[in-house]
Amino acid sequence: MRGTFWAMVVAVLQTVAMGLAEAAAPPGQENGARRTNEMTSSDGRPPGVPTHLPKRLAISSWIWSWVTYALPDEPYGDLEKRMAELKARGFNAIRVDAGLNWCFRLDGTPRGEMTFGPWAAGVSSNLSTVNHRGGGRHDVLKRLVRLMELAKEHDVYVILTSWEYQDSTWMVADPKIRAEVYGIPEKERLMRLAQQHGRLLKILKERGLEKHVAFVEVHNEVEYSDFPKGEDGKALHTAAIAFLRAAHPDILISGDFGTHDARIVPDNVQVYDQHLYSGAALYWDNLYSQTVLHPAFDRANPRKLALLDRLLKKDIMPWDEFARHTATVRAFWHPIMWLYENIDTAKFDEYMLQSLPGWEQKIKAAATQAFETDAREAERRKIPAVLDEGGFFFPPYGSRWEQSPQALAYFEFLCELAIKHHWWGFMPTTYCGPEHPLWREKTDWLNKVNTRFLTGQAQ
Repeated sequence: MRGTFWAMVVAVLQTVAMGLAEAAAPPGQENGARRTNEMTSSDGRPPGVPTHLPKRLAISSWIWSWVTYALPDEPYGDLEKRMAELKARGFNAIRVDAGLNWCFRLDGTPRGEMTFGPWAAGVSSNLSTVNHRGGGRHDVLKRLVRLMELAKEHDVYVILTSWEYQDSTWMVADPKIRAEVYGIPEKERLMRLAQQHGRLLKILKERGLEKHVAFVEVHNEVEYSDFPKGEDGKALHTAAIAFLRAAHPDILISGDFGTHDARIVPDNVQVYDQHLYSGAALYWDNLYSQTVLHPAFDRANPRKLALLDRLLKKDIMPWDEFARHTATVRAFWHPIMWLYENIDTAKFDEYMLQSLPGWEQKIKAAATQAFETDAREAERRKIPAVLDEGGFFFPPYGSRWEQSPQALAYFEFLCELAIKHHWWGFMPTTYCGPEHPLWREKTDWLNKVNTRFLTGQAQ
C-alpha cells in the first residue's frame, strides 16, 4: 500500500510542471492537455472563473456544524429550511467541512452512519461553532449529497474543504475512527484527503451535482494544521492539488491559507484563498495577552489580574475541573475555552466596544495592506481571489458586540475592499451560519452587505 502511495506521489509531481505550463499558456494553447476552466473577464467575472459559476460568491460559513449541530431541534436539523434562509440573507455560497473521512473509510468504501459527540462536554456552550451537545448520528455521505441537491435547487454554490487535521476530528464520538484518521502518517495525509475528495466528486458527478461545487480546498489552513511544513509540505500539497486537477479538470482545485505568505502557496492553486483576521489583534493583543496568556496568569488564582477580575463571572469553574473536560481538544484552544466558559459576556462586550476605537485604525490598515498584497498576487497568478473566513476573531457564542454599529461598519469596510480589489468570493463577518445570533438578529444587514458585494456597488 505504501509503495503504491509513494509511486502515486512521484507520478503526480512529474505532472505538475506540465500543468503549470498549461496554466501559464495563453487561451487556446493547450500544451497537450484539455483546458476546461477558460479564463474570461468579458462579462465582469475574475480571471480563471468558469462561466457556469457566479461572477461573485457571497459566502456563509457552515463549517462542520451542518453535521455536528444537526439534531432535529438544532440549527442544522432542517437543511432545506436553512438553505431557504441562506438565500433570504443574500448569500449564494456556503463553505462546509466535506467530512471526507466521515463519508468514506480509509479504503474508500462508504462509512455509513456514525455518531458525533460534543466538542468538550460541559464547557463548550459559550463557544461559537462548537456549542452543540453531541449525540447526532448521520450517514455523512448521504447527507452531503442531500446538501448538494438542495444547493442545486436553490442555486447555491458549495466550497468543499476539511478541518480534520485541525479541529473537526475531535467531534467524532468513536475513538477508533479518530485514531484511524490520525494514524495516517503526516506525509501521506494531504494525498489521502485528495483521494477522498476525488471519490466524493465522482459521486457528485454521477448525480449531476458537480456544477454547484464552487471550488475544492484540500484542507483548511494547511500551515496551521497537522501536516509537514516548509518546502516538503509545499511539495506534498502541490502533489495533492495536481492529483485532483488531473482527476477532475472541470472543478477548481485550491489550497487554503491564513498567513498571506505567497511563498507557501503552491503554484498550481486555481483560487487564491487567504483568510483575513486583521481584527484579531483586538482579541490577541488587547484581551488574551492581558488575561489567560499573560505571563502572570495564575490558574489557581486568576483574579490576580485586574482585567480578569473585571470580566469573570462571580462563580467560575476552576482550571483543574475545566481541564477534565478538554482531553480531546488541542491545547491551542484551552486558555480561550476556559476564559469563555467563565466570562461575563455582557462585561466582555462592554470591554471590546470600549477598546475598538483605539484599535480601529491599526486593524483597518492591516486589512487594507492584506487586500492589496493578495490582489497583486492573485493578479500575477491570473486566478480569482477569495476571502472565506475572517473579520475579527473567535467570539464567545453569547457575545453581541460584533453586531454593534461600530463593528458592522468594520465589516462593511472589508466589503468595500473586496469590491475595490475585484474579489471573487467574500464572507461578510467573522463567522456567519444558522447557529450564530447574527443570523437571526441581523437578517436585513446581511442581505444589504451581501447584495452590495454581489452587485459590486461600492459606497
